Amino acid sequence: MSAPTLTSAIAVPFAWTSAGTDIVLQFAAGTSPVNVTIASGTYRMVLAPALDDFLRVVQNAINAAVAGAGRAEVFSIEMNSDSKVNILSTGAFRTASLPVAFVAMGFASNLAPYATSFTGSVPPAYFATFVERVSQDWTTRTAVAGGETLAGVGYGVYSGAWREEDDISWGYIPRDPSTRISLAVDQTPWLPAYGVTYGNHAGQWGIVDILASAGGKTCAAALGNLQTLRTSTTATYDLVTLPFSEIAAPRKVRLREGWDAYFRWTVRLLRQSTQTGTRA
Repeated sequence: MSAPTLTSAIAVPFAWTSAGTDIVLQFAAGTSPVNVTIASGTYRMVLAPALDDFLRVVQNAINAAVAGAGRAEVFSIEMNSDSKVNILSTGAFRTASLPVAFVAMGFASNLAPYATSFTGSVPPAYFATFVERVSQDWTTRTAVAGGETLAGVGYGVYSGAWREEDDISWGYIPRDPSTRISLAVDQTPWLPAYGVTYGNHAGQWGIVDILASAGGKTCAAALGNLQTLRTSTTATYDLVTLPFSEIAAPRKVRLREGWDAYFRWTVRLLRQSTQTGTRA
């Protein structure tokens, strides 16, 4: 039996600071090694325009460095349907050590021996996936001061500002990484491994890592169309904020009393004035 399809996701922006030489690629013949620099900036995983999508930024930086070294290999970096990242090359390569950029993409060990394809051990950081979404859809909210008289006549004023909100309930969230593995599913667990610093660690991220990283940031949400968005540059994602009240006190319940395998998380998302974006 195959794992349920990942249908939705939340991507949190993160700051990347270049170390100068961020990736060292090695080849069996010809010019080797090739040093790669990834420009400092603020990025999101997958759900972002081309210049802000960390996967495509790293891909382009690698290809520019490889071409600049006079080599003919072409690299591509993509997210698979299970949300793990795949690095492909038209020629065999390896890395001298595990780059921090690849750790953020979910790789746990050095890319070796020489091969044309490597796949991450876990999904990338700053990215959470879901298989079930129940919501009321986007609903407008505004501030008013007013009321109605006993005769039924209304009075008052509008603030003139509006926003959209949606209370989304995400279901079938595994408790932790070991539970996710035992259930043979791909969606993000609630907790990461024990003993890590939330929002700042290698390995499997959990929903609590997203909460620890999302405060005050413009996040991207794929609501039901993640599989399309993985490859499309025209499909849209929503630009949202997670309110601090939702971060401080998450609304999480067991899917079934007495069973700690799956949980449900309900969160209020605020859609921004620029409502959507694409990966173009």
